[in-house]
Amino acid sequence: MSPAVAILGGGPAGLLAALLLAQARVRSVVADARGLEQSRADPRLLALSRGTLQILAPVVALPERTLGPIRTVQVCSAGQFGAALIREDELGGEWLGATIRYGELVAALDAAVVQRADWIELRRPARVLGVAQQAAGVRVALDEGGVIEAAIAVHAEGLAGAPGAVPPPLQVALIGEVQVEGVPAGRAVERFTREGPLALLPLPGEGGPGSRWMSLVWCMPAAAAPARQAADDEQLARELQAALGPRIARVRALRGRAAFPLHETARTALVEGRSVYLGNAAQTLHPVAGQGFNLAVRDARELTLRIAQAVVAGADPQTALAKYATARRADRAALLALTRTMPGFFASRQWPLPLARGLGLAALTALPPARAALARLLMFGVRI
Repeated sequence: MSPAVAILGGGPAGLLAALLLAQARVRSVVADARGLEQSRADPRLLALSRGTLQILAPVVALPERTLGPIRTVQVCSAGQFGAALIREDELGGEWLGATIRYGELVAALDAAVVQRADWIELRRPARVLGVAQQAAGVRVALDEGGVIEAAIAVHAEGLAGAPGAVPPPLQVALIGEVQVEGVPAGRAVERFTREGPLALLPLPGEGGPGSRWMSLVWCMPAAAAPARQAADDEQLARELQAALGPRIARVRALRGRAAFPLHETARTALVEGRSVYLGNAAQTLHPVAGQGFNLAVRDARELTLRIAQAVVAGADPQTALAKYATARRADRAALLALTRTMPGFFASRQWPLPLARGLGLAALTALPPARAALARLLMFGVRI
């Protein structure tokens, strides 16, 4: 029996979509260009919101050792007085979220996929050469002569936008790990500087007292990145300390730095005939507030729910795609707007934005309902 869904991309978004479909007893086949060991070796850190953890929980067991709990989030702006602190005890007492390395998440999802082999076929490594739309389905050509025939194709990996259409990046993210003192266990820091956002995130296994290693995501103009990437650790630590300020953290050491261009792109249409796009294939967000993967998880949940409803009703799965795109419009638009405007809002010196920033931070600091509203948006997206 041909699968109802061909999922092109075996990263976290694609594997999650397959598992959610399997839970609804819908068959799928996943094609992934990378081998499992290559994916498991990927050390990148992902930030999972509380909402994402809730979506993952029924389909995959995440070992506690792989998670770095986020219990508080500190939001501050360079040159502005005060800092807002979002706390788990103000929001039901559960973790606000957690971090996990990309490779660890893929390993856990892959193990869950193996257990659902009756509903999920996994082809890895298998590179997609092309997708041909047909009247009653799609035909996916793979390297080495492989073919997948299915009712619809879900594009779950790749940079949003047509090849050659992605503009040069205006910003670059310098990532790595930094040893700090003064940051409590379980705290994430989002600091807005005149150059761009700077985030410190808890690392799994670093929850003890005293100094700790944290993940660093330091966004800056593309022109500033080469010099910082080439600087020795001592020089870079001084510049990082200046950007953080003395009250947030004391920088002690750095390791494992790398630079990544920040492309912010989004597809105008999520659906093209029998093809649908989710995750990075649909939109590529600025890393501010760590929303990219969380948006992809909500995409996957909504898409698989709509497909399952169509299959149960005996309808062509293609009929679910327009409903999916409509259902995801508000959440997607809100997160795209937030991640596109927030860095510039906090970086600008043009009056009256500095006053607005100060008033906004003061409101977050003084008003629990304002903090709760922001936290709910970041944890669960736009709910309608």
